Amino acid sequence: MLSARVLIVEDEAEWQELISELLADEGHTCHTAHSYENALAQLDQESFNIVFLDMMLHEFDLPIRGGTGWRLLDRLVEQCPRTKIIVLSGRATAGDAARQALQAPALRIQTFGQLKIWRDGRLIDLWEQEQAAPVVKLLLVRRVSGERAVSPDEIAEWLWPELEQESGRKKLLPLLNDARRILEPDVEPRDSSFILRSSTGYYFDLSSKVTWDVCDFRRLVREADAKRRAGELEDAVVAYEAAHALYVDDFLAKDRYAPWAIPQRQALQTEYRDALAHLAETCAGLGRYADAISAGEAALEVDPLLESVYRQLMRYHYCAGDKAPALKVYRTCEKLFGELLGEELAPQTKHLFEAISDGTLLC
Repeated sequence: MLSARVLIVEDEAEWQELISELLADEGHTCHTAHSYENALAQLDQESFNIVFLDMMLHEFDLPIRGGTGWRLLDRLVEQCPRTKIIVLSGRATAGDAARQALQAPALRIQTFGQLKIWRDGRLIDLWEQEQAAPVVKLLLVRRVSGERAVSPDEIAEWLWPELEQESGRKKLLPLLNDARRILEPDVEPRDSSFILRSSTGYYFDLSSKVTWDVCDFRRLVREADAKRRAGELEDAVVAYEAAHALYVDDFLAKDRYAPWAIPQRQALQTEYRDALAHLAETCAGLGRYADAISAGEAALEVDPLLESVYRQLMRYHYCAGDKAPALKVYRTCEKLFGELLGEELAPQTKHLFEAISDGTLLC
């Protein structure tokens, strides 16, 4: 279901509550304003798909054209041409109006590997050559960490660390507007459906019109983990493999040395590594040892110092009837930890090696 950002300008609290409840039941996000000044303050902070407007804001002794409701209507028509305006009346249907307000294109975003964006199924050409691309990357990086907005000063500092704050702010808005135009060429930048402003900064709105590989990857891993814990191993494997297919490369791999992307990239690498280890375990539970070995080896490519995965591989090779590769995995692990870290292997790793060596390991 499409979700709209709605501002309800109404001085009667009961009507505010009624309309908000109707819209919230249909999945829309509502803000309320009880006066002209309050509405202006919110419009300066954030953009809206639709405004429900009471033309008589505590001004029953004034003609409609002389009141603040009319002034607000004039402002919306002039400065927010893409915003749908519904003048409140007994005949207004809130849900229908909100749905009609949503004219934004559908976006599909890829950030595993390099940034690619499709608008209504068509790849936006030359996105990487646009100066606005780093701004979009920064906004998406913030969403990876579970937060939302990035302050203008923070964006400017990452992009132009050599500039003073005021100079950075002046350069930022044109880039934000360029990014908005690229995503929605037929919309005024102020009315962007995707790059929005809040009281704390700018953010990329992940509405139902946006499909993002990071969100899909995390959703699939959560689904796979739940299936594995429930014992639904076949379904878990399907979900893990779908998540694996999405992870075509590290997050924003072309920006490997950009400091603003490193923590989020590392977090996603860890999630990917753990998903591969769980895929290996799940495949082994189904007796699919070749697939389990492949997944375990992929996990070690992400993190070659994960001793638990070496134990997995030893067990899977042995249970597949290949004792020699199992012993080789142990020796590789022993050499790596000894030479690189100067550490001995954990007792359970040594015990597993001994059980494989003397053939007493039970599969």
